[in-house]
Amino acid sequence: MSYVCLWTPSWPTAAASDAPGAGDAPANVTGDGAVAASAPGAELLTALLAHAPRVATAPGGTIWADARGLDPRRTAEALQQVACDRGITDMRAAAAATPLAAEIAARYGTLVLTVIKPGNERAYLAPFAVAALARADSASDVGRVPRPTPDETRLLASLETLGVETCGQLAALSAESVEVRLGAEGMWLWRLARGQASPWLFRAPMRALPQAALEWADYVLTDPERLLFVVNALAGTVCTALVAQGERARETSLHFRLASGARVAHTLRSARPSAEQRKWLRLARAALERIVLPDAVVGVELRVEKVTGNDGAQGDLFDRGFASAGAVDEATADLLDDQGEDVLVRPANSGHPLLDQRTSWTPVTSGDAARGPLGMPDPERTGPHLTLQLVTPPREITVETEPRRDHEKPVRYRDDKGWHGLVESAGPERISGGTWETPFAREYFRCVREDGVMVWMYRGGAQWYMQGWWD
Repeated sequence: MSYVCLWTPSWPTAAASDAPGAGDAPANVTGDGAVAASAPGAELLTALLAHAPRVATAPGGTIWADARGLDPRRTAEALQQVACDRGITDMRAAAAATPLAAEIAARYGTLVLTVIKPGNERAYLAPFAVAALARADSASDVGRVPRPTPDETRLLASLETLGVETCGQLAALSAESVEVRLGAEGMWLWRLARGQASPWLFRAPMRALPQAALEWADYVLTDPERLLFVVNALAGTVCTALVAQGERARETSLHFRLASGARVAHTLRSARPSAEQRKWLRLARAALERIVLPDAVVGVELRVEKVTGNDGAQGDLFDRGFASAGAVDEATADLLDDQGEDVLVRPANSGHPLLDQRTSWTPVTSGDAARGPLGMPDPERTGPHLTLQLVTPPREITVETEPRRDHEKPVRYRDDKGWHGLVESAGPERISGGTWETPFAREYFRCVREDGVMVWMYRGGAQWYMQGWWD
């Protein structure tokens, strides 16, 4: 159930706009022709808002109340009582899932209070005259989408010629016959008679994002530190509102009103959504150090432009690194805020035959960084595996070899930690190519050390190099 409609014949606009239908009631007029009650006023509508979250009126004196999520009968009775307390004793009410069905029941119904069950709108409208349907719809355009504006006299005459007098007879016709004979206007009435074409009367209001402003007239400010003091107070108000709503801001904007009357706006973006005052104060301080304002400031406003919820990644109690994950994320976001978007990079591979020249690094935007780990494999999908750790650039090592058929096999090597014996060596894998200016020819070996570490080395000319290891 969604809507409660209130209507009384006591209002002059209601009596003037009424049309024949089931249960008509005349306007209450005194002996000298004066109307007993006036159209709904602000005082009545304000009182009705104590029992319904939103109220709307139409020129014909009809009142709608938004009853979504409320008990329709109790809401209608409470609204009727409010009208009765103000001297309107003949207020009729109806509750239905569509505003049109509720209005027909209130204007032309026989009961003081009518409740139409959801799905029964077509059956309820069936005995009413099509004239009442057309007139009710024309009087209830508040909040509705535009509809065809028919010549009601011509349209009703055409329906009478076809022998269609009630909403039930009109609803029983096929869509094709109505469209061919009556056009778009007839199709609109046909949908109304079937309880189908009833757009939302109350649309969801746009929720205002938190904002705070401060202006002064007795002095002007040019010192960034004093401006920062003002911004700090505004940030406290805005962040308190964000916490109360369970949200975090990803983007805010500073608006400066200058003594000349001009306005200057500057956007603040955080790599990580936050509702912390110190976070936005730090970003504001960095912005004030860069902004050059053409005149003194007489007012500052802080607005939240984009928000996110407090959703976060689900933690793993057995992940030893999860305890420090929040600190890592915060440090990364601070780097992005302070140094720009070139701090974080992700690998991009090409088709170069040499692994140490195949990968390049591209900057990661703050939005990508906020969405989660960068290029990290999912252990649930990949399973346990060895990861190659490259030495960049490859490091020179000393290698002792022994001859094999067409190559020299490494048997041990020395680095800055001393000598390491090799128990197994696979290779060589020969790679050559390049340009005339920068040719290359390498022999790669994958070797297992005595301590079980798997290393990757190659010989380029007479020199040996360590390319990396697996762990």
